Amino acid sequence: MADKILNTGLDALLGDIAAPNKQSIKEIDLTQIKPNRFQPRQSFDEQKIKELSQSIAKHGILSPILVRETGAGGFELIAGERRLRAAKQAGLQTAPCMVDSAEDQLSLELALIENLQREDLNPIEEARGYNRLKREFSLTQDKIAEVTGKARSSVANSMRLLNLPTSIIDLLYAGELEKGHAKILASMEPKEAEELAQKIVSLGMTVKDAATSTKPITTKNKTKPKNRDLLNIEEELSENIGHKTQVDQQTPSKGKISISYSSKDERESIISKLLKLKKN
Repeated sequence: MADKILNTGLDALLGDIAAPNKQSIKEIDLTQIKPNRFQPRQSFDEQKIKELSQSIAKHGILSPILVRETGAGGFELIAGERRLRAAKQAGLQTAPCMVDSAEDQLSLELALIENLQREDLNPIEEARGYNRLKREFSLTQDKIAEVTGKARSSVANSMRLLNLPTSIIDLLYAGELEKGHAKILASMEPKEAEELAQKIVSLGMTVKDAATSTKPITTKNKTKPKNRDLLNIEEELSENIGHKTQVDQQTPSKGKISISYSSKDERESIISKLLKLKKN
């Protein structure tokens, strides 16, 4: 099923580029296949690799590994790192591979998409993967949703996790917070979010517990709900700057724009981006 979804995503990405035919599938020595230099996934579940290796030892590799030629008889992995690792654990010498001629840029895109379509991704790895597709390949959220088979709202919500304070991102990456916790924390002010995150971890609070423990954030001046146009502007600014951005309109011609950051490095990054926009 995962391979079927992957093929759908790759078709959307590649457009009219023809898929390799059956003649391009051949047995390749595993020692000739190098890991993908652009692999966005940072960690692998060793227990699941072991289970897959046992299945491969019994039934073989049912779906070919996708590789590209690198010259001098070598190959680089595009998609299928879990299968490659499991095949090595199972003691296989060769594996059926589909050979493609993808360039570096396409190789990265394919590796990102292949991983983003998995169900067991770390939420921060997922968010960073979407962000790389956006920044390095100029894909819109609509296009990212199309090639990964995800809902646009899921892509947008995932990318917003990167606007959380660094301490919360670290907890998410370590698996100490769930994605549901992150959604709650993303709606809070940075300091309050960090305090609640520590409370969630120390008390072992469920997502439901965390939701019921939060109180609506009050502001000094109660304002009317923002209209759709302002919300769209906020979303577009946040997406392009890479940090949570708020637009407070006081009158039709007056207001202020606020950009949130939680570290000196983030502040310098924002300043650098704004200066580049000024030059353009």
